[in-house]
Amino acid sequence: MAGWSPSFTDHPMSTSEITLPPEVKADAPRRRRWIFVIIPVGALLIAFFIVAAIITVPYDELVPGQAVAVSRLITVPSDKAHPLHGQVLLTDVGLIQNLRLIALLPAWLDSNSTLVKTSELTGNLPQAEENEQGTVDMAESQLTANAVALRQLGYRVPEHDAGATVYALAPGTPGYKALSVGDVITSVDSVPTPNTTALVDAVRSHQAGQTVTLRVGSIAHLTPGHNVSLRLGTAHQKGKTVPFVGIVSMGTQPVYDLPFPIKINSDQIGGPSAGLAWTLGIINSLSGGHLTGGRTIAASGTIDPNGGVGDVGGVAQKTVAVERAGATVFLVPDQELAVARSKATANLKVYGVSSLAQAMKDLGSHGGNLGSASSGPPPGPDGHSVPLNWQSSPWS
Repeated sequence: MAGWSPSFTDHPMSTSEITLPPEVKADAPRRRRWIFVIIPVGALLIAFFIVAAIITVPYDELVPGQAVAVSRLITVPSDKAHPLHGQVLLTDVGLIQNLRLIALLPAWLDSNSTLVKTSELTGNLPQAEENEQGTVDMAESQLTANAVALRQLGYRVPEHDAGATVYALAPGTPGYKALSVGDVITSVDSVPTPNTTALVDAVRSHQAGQTVTLRVGSIAHLTPGHNVSLRLGTAHQKGKTVPFVGIVSMGTQPVYDLPFPIKINSDQIGGPSAGLAWTLGIINSLSGGHLTGGRTIAASGTIDPNGGVGDVGGVAQKTVAVERAGATVFLVPDQELAVARSKATANLKVYGVSSLAQAMKDLGSHGGNLGSASSGPPPGPDGHSVPLNWQSSPWS
């Protein structure tokens, strides 16, 4: 063993093990290649998000709207009003229009929102005309709620047909430029047109191409009105040439003779779906103030002159809105019951109703006191009259 000395390779701390660096030359080109890939991809992503934030898609998003106590929107004579115990809420749907492409996926993933094709929601109407229709719907719901509520309280409320209300006009027709949605036509060449049938008959008594004078008022101010002259257009029906104005949807305009005035402020809410809530709110104030049993209740549904409750849209979003506002009872049209219950938690009891009488019964089962509203409508036409052609009216 004399003369032995360890070699570099045998020594545990050999120079070859502690000084040789890892090879990096082969990785450098690879890193540069990744940079050339990442930069274009990143640029494309940035460009996509910029474009997606600008481009609109043909969809609107329905979202939970607001729930408002109707008591602050309804004014009845002070000598007939009662202190309120509990409250009635109306509710609407929030609408996000001109949806951007970038918002499409989040909206689709949101369980409380609904995507609807814009064309389905507007019926391909211009936005201004759709808004006007919403205003007409709201005005009609308020008039009807006044009459139905007072009749439920035992008052006689006579009704008479006052004109034909324009609801939609066909572009390019004589009436399109001369008339507006919400106009009420009360006569044609001085011949009274108290309902839609009378208007059609009056127009058909003339010849196509003839100039006629229409007397036009509004839902709020039927008289004195103003004159509108137009030249009747030409249409062909069943092989015959007939005159026409260009109204594609209209309804008979009722006037109710109320025993005392009731004012409703719509708070810039449109549509007919607050009819039931308006009706219950008026009854609550005039019947004693205990209709809700001290609870916060909400209602959504159209109201007919005979007390019928009709279906509405956006009930899923409305259910979320009223529960967020603290309602414990929600009255909805029968047709919407399943949808509303699918969104409600155990804190919110949802009932389907087809009439005001059924809604009152449900409130009574939750401790509500109907007071003077328990008498119901008086017999005869002043308690049950319905405007001619009401069921074909757009706001029914």
